[in-house]
Amino acid sequence: MPNIGKFYGVGVGPGAEDLLTVRATEIIKTADIICIPRSSAEKESVAFKVASKYINPQAEIVEISTPMTRDQAILNTEWQSGAEKIVKLLKDGKTVAFITIGDSMLFSTYTYLLKKVQRSLPEASVESIPGITSFSATAALLNMALAEGNEKLAIIPAIDDPADLRTILKQFSNVVLMKVAGKYDEILDILNELGLEDKAVYMSKLGYPDQFFTYDLESLRGVKKEYLSLILVKQEGF
Repeated sequence: MPNIGKFYGVGVGPGAEDLLTVRATEIIKTADIICIPRSSAEKESVAFKVASKYINPQAEIVEISTPMTRDQAILNTEWQSGAEKIVKLLKDGKTVAFITIGDSMLFSTYTYLLKKVQRSLPEASVESIPGITSFSATAALLNMALAEGNEKLAIIPAIDDPADLRTILKQFSNVVLMKVAGKYDEILDILNELGLEDKAVYMSKLGYPDQFFTYDLESLRGVKKEYLSLILVKQEGF
């Protein structure tokens, strides 16, 4: 068997091509294989669009299915299939980079693939490259601290029951709500109830030409939201 290739998980940041780290671009430029997450045949990979400027024209592009579903059986099947593709490439001695939007180790499909790759090929060398998160980039854009001094910060993914926010907001002065599109109006109801509607900001598609943010959350009630959207809540105000 030839030397086993190295596997990289590369966070490519929130959505702007100039917000990748130097290390991320170095890996992307030199990898033999670039694995890109693809949620469906109709949608362009966001991570690929962000990183395409840095990809070596000689690199092979391999799509890894990452369906937008909560069906664990379907997810496990697709993650296993993706991991098998990666293992085969590594056994061929290829350097493989899986690119993922945001940070490689935060709410990323990469972490599920990594576990399966390591289980199948424990001798493979792995390096995970961190990326700038959407919420840290949002805070930087708005010149707004995520947390200061002894303040607590909570990072919450898509909320099944927005009523849980009542408890979370009692414990944390600063809260990042990610993937808010599906529950936006319910989240806004809770913020209004707690008197926090003027202590929150909505951001969507940060880093894209059509990025958008507003402190007037009520103006977006009933409006279709982008998938890449979040709300930052600062109970001490901005």
